[in-house]
Amino acid sequence: MLKKILLSTVLSAALATSALAEDISGFSNPEGSLITADAVYISNLGEKLDPMAKDKDGFISKLDKNGKIVEAKFISANLNAPKGMANVGNTLIVLDIDRIVAFDLKTKKEQFVVDVKGAVFLNDIALIDNNTAFVSDTGTGIIHKFDIKAKKIENFVTLNKEFMGPNGLLLSKDKKTLYTATYDAAGKEKGRLVSVNLEDKSQKSLSEPLGALDGIVYAKNGDILFSSWEDGKNGVIYRYNSKGKVSKEKLKPMAGPADMSTDGKVLYIPKMVESKVLKIDLP
Repeated sequence: MLKKILLSTVLSAALATSALAEDISGFSNPEGSLITADAVYISNLGEKLDPMAKDKDGFISKLDKNGKIVEAKFISANLNAPKGMANVGNTLIVLDIDRIVAFDLKTKKEQFVVDVKGAVFLNDIALIDNNTAFVSDTGTGIIHKFDIKAKKIENFVTLNKEFMGPNGLLLSKDKKTLYTATYDAAGKEKGRLVSVNLEDKSQKSLSEPLGALDGIVYAKNGDILFSSWEDGKNGVIYRYNSKGKVSKEKLKPMAGPADMSTDGKVLYIPKMVESKVLKIDLP
């Protein structure tokens, strides 16, 4: 069911000037979102709001390009609490707690499973190219490098302790920098927006400690948008602009804004605690 909501405020230098937003229902604790050429995919933890539960009730929903659910449980076999996703050809790559699982999008059949030794909380994946990706582990603080073709994974860099664990990942357009929205899995400290130089692996905080940070994407004008759960009920979207200034988007509070995705035309924000996905059409 789609509940159409016309945003009542004008977003200054923001997502839209008269954006039409839709709350899409029919999910079960949605965490991740992925836009492909012909569809939108949403990862669902399942009935429990537990990102660590190995209960085999996680699933992937498929939406059409208009945001209508095509199949609520498009892929449901052998998934516990799926989160970040990536698409390479006909392959959907899914992070599932301590495993990387791949499925054929045409047949829905499992293609491979890679167990990540020592992993605690695999969260997001950012493609470098069709053969390689970065994978974040919020629980260990490690950002892995994953060779998709060889199905091998290695530790690329561990975030400085004061930055907490890497959650959402975003690769710069020139592929020289990796941005991450960080999160404290222990729930004690606030996360930051952090950049990692891919050549020398140096790390830099781009924001003050802000909250329980999660998803991260580019805005249409090249700014960086990243979500924060805040207290869990009043989540917000922050913006980091080209001048290094951080501001808060004028959107209604949302419960558990997670792994966002955008193609420059539309923005999808899973609201995990609400079991809904917010779709915002961009001008």
